[in-house]
Amino acid sequence: MNKTLGAVAATLLTTTSALAQEPVFQLPEIIFSAGLTAIEANRTGVSVEVVDEDDLDAAGDVQLSDYLETLPGISVTQNGPVGTNTTLRIRGLNGNYIPVLINGIDVTDPSSTQTNFNFGTLTTGGISRIEVLYGSQSAIYGSEAIGGVINITTLQAPDENGTDIIVNAEGGTYDSYLGEVGIATRFDRGTLAFSATRVVTDGFSAADENLGNTEADGYESTTLSFTGTYELSETVTIGGSVIYLDSRSDFDSGGGAGRDSDRFLTSEQLGARIFAQFDGVHIDHEIAVQAFRIDRSDPNSTSSVTNFEGDRLGFSYRGTIDLAGEQGLVIGADYTREDYLSFGTGGRTEADYSVATLLGEYTTRLGNDVDLALAVRYDEHSVFGGATTGRAALAWRPDANTTIRASIATGFRAPSLNELYGPFGAPNPNLQPEESRSAELAIEREFANGRVGAALFYTEIDDLIDFRGGGYVQVPGKTVSRGIELTGELALNDNYSLFGNYTYTDSEEISGNRLARVPLHDLTLGLRAEFNDLWSGTVTVQHVAGRQDRVFGPPPTFASTPFDMPDYTVANMSLGYAVNDATEVYLRVENIFDEEYQTTLGYGTSDRAFYLGVRASF
Repeated sequence: MNKTLGAVAATLLTTTSALAQEPVFQLPEIIFSAGLTAIEANRTGVSVEVVDEDDLDAAGDVQLSDYLETLPGISVTQNGPVGTNTTLRIRGLNGNYIPVLINGIDVTDPSSTQTNFNFGTLTTGGISRIEVLYGSQSAIYGSEAIGGVINITTLQAPDENGTDIIVNAEGGTYDSYLGEVGIATRFDRGTLAFSATRVVTDGFSAADENLGNTEADGYESTTLSFTGTYELSETVTIGGSVIYLDSRSDFDSGGGAGRDSDRFLTSEQLGARIFAQFDGVHIDHEIAVQAFRIDRSDPNSTSSVTNFEGDRLGFSYRGTIDLAGEQGLVIGADYTREDYLSFGTGGRTEADYSVATLLGEYTTRLGNDVDLALAVRYDEHSVFGGATTGRAALAWRPDANTTIRASIATGFRAPSLNELYGPFGAPNPNLQPEESRSAELAIEREFANGRVGAALFYTEIDDLIDFRGGGYVQVPGKTVSRGIELTGELALNDNYSLFGNYTYTDSEEISGNRLARVPLHDLTLGLRAEFNDLWSGTVTVQHVAGRQDRVFGPPPTFASTPFDMPDYTVANMSLGYAVNDATEVYLRVENIFDEEYQTTLGYGTSDRAFYLGVRASF
């Protein structure tokens, strides 16, 4: 369900009168992550992709990144099977430009080389909704939010009083097993929801088995989530959430021939958030506290540093002011502190920084058909001083079924603690924050049996920070990522519908070198089918072309050479059978045609694999 549209506008706006009929594909009613307050989907001037629980069930993917990769503008690279390092990119920009939030908790890793989130450890279990926000959003989400934002919501209470129970079990190739249970309830004054997911797999070789690597790299994880709210009175509500992820993942020491190893990584992540909301006469208040901690250990590493700890503590205030007419104003203040510790036989590296923030967003309706949102943010960084970012977003509805969006924004990314102080790569305390500018023009058109759309996007980053010559350095000049997204969905009849998207991304440094692992062309096509009341299925085909990776030389310089990666096409399928109204048996097949391909140079991907499962809700 996407919100993008652009280059086909002239054609769409001159289509026949059939396009003015009541559309069968309705946008989600409310978007939660596009600004400081929730807003109707057709009133936001920025592009947002929404995924709900039904979408995830229909696809059947276990690893969340596998599903996200089928969305417009998103590409994924992974260093082997489930659990290995997995990087998600939005419109050509790496994970260090993409904050990831789960129930409002920032779960990016302060102890990683560049502050980001490893999607290799996150499954779809217990997730009820995802919002992917595109473009530079530093004015709303602060440092790192240059490529976009991933906002994840776990299992939530039902809309009406009562209790829902979900159960899911699956097994398949590579001795893979998944179990999930969730319970959610709503009562007169509150809600509670809990989910637990367990994944175990023997996996396959992280270093490509076609290059002679034979040792399988397994993975196991336990994920727990909890959310709850309670109305203390008609004007006061309190609530909180907890997310816990404990995992062990085997991996190889590198990609290519002869890279089998006995290395494994253990990771324990714990995040929590509590909040209180107070409804006033003219202003509503929310105060919140969140904390996140990650402990990682790589005990068989060839490095002398084997343990990593990252902590984040944040406080926030939001005030929503009731203005006259179709206007809104939100003001806020944040304080965030991040701590980083790495240690081993090679010694200890310990560092921290903090950021104090003031921010605000003004929204107004300019007539019945135009909405404008203006946001500004000031961050005072304990190392780098002050930075001001802003965003302007406009949504115009020339008719009932058309939405045109335009936005411009500035952003910044402060260097990570590891980039500044090591130990991975030579420390570089002289690094300065990256600054960026982005723009988007998009149009969406709905009609009686479908939707089409496109978006033009452009982002430039000054003095990008990258790994060069054994450490992190500033790349002089502007690094640019620009392109177009095309999307569409068409109901062939009551039982079959086609969907697809295509993204062209041109991303390069001022030198002309392309950004590593960013596909020039990324095409996804799919077919959804409901054969009858009992059988349903989905088939997707993805074609990725025009990628370059890097070949690194030996230390200490680690000189890199561009390497053209082969194009690939991979197809996946899921098939479901409804045993009754509450229970479904499903089969999913990954890599139907047993394609041999790599997303990261030297690392393997799954052969054809089969998984059989059952899901039930009560």
